[in-house]
Amino acid sequence: MWSWFCGKENEYLKEELIRSTQSLHHYIHKYFNITNRLSEILNTQMYQNILPAVSANDSESIEQNCVRVRHVMSQILGLCEREDKLVQKGTKSTLYEKIAFSVGSLEEKAAVIKDVHDKNMGVLGNVYGPLVTVQLARSNLRDVMPPVELLKSQHVSSFVLLGDLEQSSKTIIKLLCGSQNHQTSLDEAIQLMQDLLSILRPPCDSYNDILCEVEAYVKIISKKM
Repeated sequence: MWSWFCGKENEYLKEELIRSTQSLHHYIHKYFNITNRLSEILNTQMYQNILPAVSANDSESIEQNCVRVRHVMSQILGLCEREDKLVQKGTKSTLYEKIAFSVGSLEEKAAVIKDVHDKNMGVLGNVYGPLVTVQLARSNLRDVMPPVELLKSQHVSSFVLLGDLEQSSKTIIKLLCGSQNHQTSLDEAIQLMQDLLSILRPPCDSYNDILCEVEAYVKIISKKM
């Protein structure tokens, strides 16, 4: 009876480990997907192909993947901050506030954006360019980047490859814990994965909120134009 109970418990823990590794794999890919979507929006709105697409690499470590996507996110933020300054220079302070802050109706924002666009003769991109860049510049984009320094404090992030997260529980345990006692190794492996997940999941979810807000603004205001 005891051996049966232990076997059931081990199976449950193995499933928990797989769920944790799959979730971690999902969130790393989600970072790349969100970044590519924002790059696509900005390239379209700015009439330029200035932000490259970036892909997760299963042959790189978790840390390396996060460093690469963070670099592109920094490019996005830098571009938006530069364009935000141009919008500020091209509008009166009261008009800029209507774009940058939640003041006024959507109709008013649409009119302001169109006015900025017309006065600058399309220099800032299409009609929605100012809206997208200002919203992103004033978002907490910097705070939702993968926290690489925190990841470095978790040594497994530097040697576990992204592709390893799709392996069997046995392979993952061996990779993370070596040849320790199986039960101890299983518990430790779960904790290691959950620690990484706790670092990446919250900022990634907030990052997705930023994307959803930008997409919603563009969609709603496009109906008002």
